[in-house]
Amino acid sequence: MRAALVLFLLLAQVAHAGAYKSKAGKVSVDVPTKWTVTATDELVRAASPDNQIAFVFWVVDSPDVKPALTKLEGELYSSIQGLKWVDNAKKIKIHGLPATWVEGVGVSSRSTQLDVLVVVAGPTASKKGVILLAVVDHDKLAAQRSTIQGIFQSLRPAK
Repeated sequence: MRAALVLFLLLAQVAHAGAYKSKAGKVSVDVPTKWTVTATDELVRAASPDNQIAFVFWVVDSPDVKPALTKLEGELYSSIQGLKWVDNAKKIKIHGLPATWVEGVGVSSRSTQLDVLVVVAGPTASKKGVILLAVVDHDKLAAQRSTIQGIFQSLRPAK
């Protein structure tokens, strides 16, 4: 995922980090200010300064978990080998939005164990779904979990 993320970051315009609002999804998410970010209305990709966390915020047509995970698998198949969803889905709420938390594991192209953390939220006010994805090396997860949860918990409805 890092290789794909780095390539995307090099090819796309880099924006300053902060609050990112999607008009299509009618939601916003906060990304730490020192992170590298590329953003459109429906897709935000970010990387922590030390490249330990890759983050994606993606507005999709449906908040249904199974299609969202299938869509992610299709996008991640060349970056994360052997991706498996290992944690039973947990229903949560984030600022009033219904959401589902799912955890997965896989292996990077460098043969590093990865943790894949996903929240699928919605429906939003625009009847869309939102996928929040964070990928981190397994041995860095404990140190980065609070940062990832903070970003996920910043998801909120927006006009």
